[in-house]
Amino acid sequence: MKLKSLAIITLGLISSTVTFSQLIEKVDTLNVHEQRITSIEDGVLQSKKLKVSGYIQTQWQSSQIDSLGKVSQDMKVGNTAKAGSETTDLNRFGIRRGRVKFAYDDAGYQGVLQLDMTEKGVSLKDAYLVVLDPWVGYLSLKGGVGDRPFGYEISYSSSRRESPERSRIFQSLFPDERDLGASVILQAPKTSPWNVLKLEAGLFAGNGIFQDNDSKKDFIGHLSYNKTLTSDMKIGLGASLYSGSVAETNKYIYSVTDGAFSVDSTSNINKDGFAKRQYFGFDGQFSLNSVLGLTTIRAEYLFGNQPANSSNANSPKSGNISGTDNLNTTKGGTDTYIRKVAGGYVHFIQDIADTKHSIVVKYDWYDPNTQISADQIGVGKKTGKADIAYSTLGLGYMYRMNNNVRIMVYYDMVSNEKVNVISSALKGYSANLADNLITVRLQYKF
Repeated sequence: MKLKSLAIITLGLISSTVTFSQLIEKVDTLNVHEQRITSIEDGVLQSKKLKVSGYIQTQWQSSQIDSLGKVSQDMKVGNTAKAGSETTDLNRFGIRRGRVKFAYDDAGYQGVLQLDMTEKGVSLKDAYLVVLDPWVGYLSLKGGVGDRPFGYEISYSSSRRESPERSRIFQSLFPDERDLGASVILQAPKTSPWNVLKLEAGLFAGNGIFQDNDSKKDFIGHLSYNKTLTSDMKIGLGASLYSGSVAETNKYIYSVTDGAFSVDSTSNINKDGFAKRQYFGFDGQFSLNSVLGLTTIRAEYLFGNQPANSSNANSPKSGNISGTDNLNTTKGGTDTYIRKVAGGYVHFIQDIADTKHSIVVKYDWYDPNTQISADQIGVGKKTGKADIAYSTLGLGYMYRMNNNVRIMVYYDMVSNEKVNVISSALKGYSANLADNLITVRLQYKF
């Protein structure tokens, strides 16, 4: 009897132990599953904060070859340094832009990194941080490499722009569109009636995306007003200021007087000094949706003071006059030429009813020296090709296959000022150069 009771007790203990072990195992399994679910949820939440986007623009361009054996300066793909055996036109395939952008947003903090990858190599386009004030949400701080806050067209994405390139004046005065610096952005939240106003202003190195090489900083600011008047009508207005300087590497400083350049070399104080670089800009946008389709008109006008060298009126990329292309060096340095510049564009885009087709007309102009007329170029002392004004009439067609794919066909008709002087330096410029350009582009955006 005792053995029987002992067996029953033993079996009971074993059964209880097994049951308890199974219960513990179930509880542990539930904990493991909960931990895995939490880990997955955290991963999904983090992935939502990171956004990867980009676009690829592959294109074919065909340019006329002018009497000097050169192709259009607006041709951006392929090796266009020499026309080779071609005598009337030249065509090239290429990747105009291959952008990949990483943006990480986390409760008022944003980090952006954008690269451009083409057959020419890999380059940095954007690398900046934005911090929004956590109290009222009106003020943001931005620092790093990003768009210069001047005008409208600079910050208007190349993936959305209805012309192949930005206007000539922006390409000349703001090469690479970007700069290294820090800025503040003041704009009320979307729920506020003051959200229609936006101010972005900051200090920049003035070297594009190149390294900062001096203690001088350029101020750039843009004040804009954007208002939705009705469900079908929107307007935008803006004003911009660029106030900076360019390092002078020689004591010879030229400015325009009575249709010619005159030199200031009375002392050595100019050498290692800084020439004033200042622009003013105004921009406007208007859009109207009707039975004809969406109609969009944009326009900008810029003018100001541009220090450069004798043979090129473009802005330098390295912070000094020697950073411009086609250098003119004298006595170990580069002479500085001060010019008054002006230019702008008018852009018209018309969607065809509710179809996926659009037509585009754009006119832009750039006068790199408003104080010199066409008949004074080559006559006035030190005047030359850098003082010739250009205008471009662009005609385009776009087809949006879907939200990702877009096809563009665009024809640029370029005109230059005609000079009266026949010289080796101005050869070919007594007539309009043959430098029209056709662009066919296929874009995929993701």
